[in-house]
Formats: sequence, C-alpha cells, structure tokens
Amino acid sequence: MPTQSRREFIVATAAGLGALSVAGLSKRALGADAKPMKILFLGGTGFIGPHIIEHGRQRGHEFTLFNRGNRKEMFPDLELIEGNRIVDIEPGLAPLEEQVKAGRTWDAIIDTSNVHTWTEHSAKLLKGAADRYLYVSSLSVYADASKERAEGAELATMPDEVADGIDRLPYDMTYFGAVKARCEAAAERHFPGRALLVRPGLIVGPRDTSHRFNYWPLRIREGGEVLCPGDPTDPVMLIDARDLAKFIVTALEKRATGPCNVNGPTSRDLTIGRLVNACKDATESDATFTWCDAQFLAERGINGWAQMPCWLPPVGAYAGFNKVNIDKARAIGLTTRDLRETAKATLAWFDDWSQGRPAEQGWIYQPGVNAPGITRQREAEVLAEWHEHNG
Repeated sequence: MPTQSRREFIVATAAGLGALSVAGLSKRALGADAKPMKILFLGGTGFIGPHIIEHGRQRGHEFTLFNRGNRKEMFPDLELIEGNRIVDIEPGLAPLEEQVKAGRTWDAIIDTSNVHTWTEHSAKLLKGAADRYLYVSSLSVYADASKERAEGAELATMPDEVADGIDRLPYDMTYFGAVKARCEAAAERHFPGRALLVRPGLIVGPRDTSHRFNYWPLRIREGGEVLCPGDPTDPVMLIDARDLAKFIVTALEKRATGPCNVNGPTSRDLTIGRLVNACKDATESDATFTWCDAQFLAERGINGWAQMPCWLPPVGAYAGFNKVNIDKARAIGLTTRDLRETAKATLAWFDDWSQGRPAEQGWIYQPGVNAPGITRQREAEVLAEWHEHNG
C-alpha cells in the first residue's frame, strides 16, 4: 500500500476499489485456483481494520461490516450491519442475529475484540454461519515474558469473578492479556479446529493513534541530540499494520488455524539502535544519539515503553519480551517491509491526521504529557545530567 493521507485513504477505498468488480480483482489477484471469500468483519474501522479491508479487497474478497456505524464515511460502498457488541445496548447483536436466522453465511469472520464476552457472544451466534473464525489476539496472552515466547507457552489467567464483571471498555488493563486469552478460548470453543488466533506484537504504522512508535520518527525528524535508552544492541520487535493486514488475508486464504505469533522483522533482527537509525535515514535529519544507561534513566523516572517507547531493558521479567518465535507465521507467508518505509508512511499519515485535530477535538500531540515519550525540556535535563555524570 502506498503512503496515503487519511483523506486519500478514504477516497481510494470508497471510490477506487469500489469501482472495480470483485470478479475482475479475484481473477488477477487470486489466480485460477483460488476463490474469493465473503468475510464478515466485526468492527473494521479502527486501526488495523481498514488496512485489512483494503488489502482484502485488492485480493478480490468481499466484506460485510458489523459495527455501530460511527464511521460510515470510511467504506460507504460496503454493506454495513449496524449493531452493538455490548448486548445490553440497543440494538445489540439483534441485527446480526436476524441475518443468521435468515440463513446468511460467510466464509470467514474477523474479530479484533478486546473484551472476552464480546467474542463469546459473537462466536456462539455465528458458529453455524461461517466456515472459519479469525481472532486478532496479542502477544500479551502469554503468562511469562522472561523468555522467548512460542505458541505452546502458558497463557495468562484471571479470577472468574473479575472476568464476570468485564463486558465493555475500559477495564483494568492489568488483565488485558488474560482477557485476550479468554477471547481466544471463546473463538476456539465455538469454532473448534476452525479458528485462527493471530497474536501480534506492537503494531505500528499509519493510523496508529497510540503514538508509541510514532515518538521516534517524530522526535528524530526534529534533529539535535536525542536521548536513547539502554544499549543500541537491545532487541526490539514490532509489526507494521499493513504487513499484519497482508498476513491476515494470506492466512485466511491458506485456511491456517490455531495460535500464531505475528511480529517482525522477518528479514533480520531489529534492535533499538537499528530502529532509531532507520528513523534518521527516513527523515534525513541531523539527529545525534546519546545512549543512557537503563538504571540511570529509571532512577530519574524514565522507563521502558512509556517514556522510552518500543523498548524494554532485556532483563528479569521482560528478558524475553522482544524475543518471539515467528516460525509458524513465516511458514504461512509473513513478510515485513523496511522500517524506513514504515517511518516515512507514519510521518506522512501523522502530519495529515494531526492537521485537523486541534480544531476538531482540541488535542495537540505532546509526548510526555498526553502521548508516550518525554518532553523536550525533560530530555534536555536528563541529557545534561548524563553528561555531567560521565564527565
């Protein structure tokens, strides 16, 4: 997918793809032996959903959306079934249930839910109306991040009494991994042997409003001395949302099942040093990098993930956080793009997205205040301390 602004994304999806016939697309993209799929997407207009839909339509697949209808402008030419996955908020799942009772079927379901009861209700309702169920989970499902995580590792758990009280967002995110694990269990329970449980790591790229990865290309584009955490050889793993989308469509086409770790890169190991240098190459900035010891930073309230995004010290309970086995995903067809392209596309999207934010919602991106990272003032203070500390 070429770099696009949000407006260009909507226009291309609604007008460009909508003007092409599914039959014509499938003949070119899928080949003679492949069959276009009818896919029901539960959601579809958040972060990764539009990327999946765009790539899937390019491959010749047909999508129906089930969501609240809050972003109809994104895919005006797609069929939309309006409802709510919180069953006690009208109309709940009733509109979808009517479709099922009328004999409606799909080849596959895509579910990106972050609430286990949502997946339980939808998978139970749709178990006779679809061939397969693809659930987008998370690497957070694993109970132990101190060592490399493979698909057979132990999963996170939570007390039943806590789980019973979660039926919507937000909730205590301490239980996020356990909730995701319960979502997986629900998908597998109602689609035994027919569920694919995709477990991505940190998802980055265009449309990412968490701004975790975004901190680095934005900060490095500004140039000057940049505070960097730990050692440049510390491992980092992440996946561009567009690469994840391509993998999801490929996995459905290949009828893959079971749990599957999806992270990157697939071509070579990534480190925090390679990450910041890729951002420098992408932005052609004059940035210089000063690497500060992890303990030194922690003593000053600057920690991994929140203040130093994408990175965690590879020690103790998180020694294996950025060491994930992705052999199964590679075998299915996972490939990842050059990180410099991800940085460029992220910046192009961010510049367009942030243009309308202040007037639209009164929000201005401020790392260290309302987004991951640290303020420029705090960065300068810590760098000064570091230089003094080291003479």
